[in-house]
Amino acid sequence: MAPSVPAASAPCVYFKQLSPFLPEALEGFTVARTQGSTGKYGEVSVSEAERLYTRGEGREVKVRIVDTTMGGKIGQAIREAADRAKGKSPSDPAAPIHWDDAVGFVRYDAEESLAEANLLVGDRYVVAVTSRGFPGTVEVRRVARGIDLAGLARLQ
Repeated sequence: MAPSVPAASAPCVYFKQLSPFLPEALEGFTVARTQGSTGKYGEVSVSEAERLYTRGEGREVKVRIVDTTMGGKIGQAIREAADRAKGKSPSDPAAPIHWDDAVGFVRYDAEESLAEANLLVGDRYVVAVTSRGFPGTVEVRRVARGIDLAGLARLQ
């Protein structure tokens, strides 16, 4: 396990630096809210930016980008989950994501019509895309693909 890095030696970027990586708009959706925060909780620092998009029929998509001094542990968990799912067919809704700038895992709860993609970007940032009211994981994958992951990976 990677040791956690003290907040003083690995500060998080301010949440306003993460916000530009949230999609401005999603076709067919209305932006319901955008929020963000940066804080220090003991030895842990966290910055996050989030945007919620809504659409009729109870459908919504949320994108959250997080930078934290706990990123090493979270990143390891994301990598391990993606590796455990590696043998899944690309057509499987829970197939992992292995892109140039991100690795991640995807989950779908059919009973709740809730999909979630959790990505580790640039070995530092966590991008979580969730959707409600859609069948399967196509929407979270589509939205995640539309994020400038390469640009986020370069953010220092």
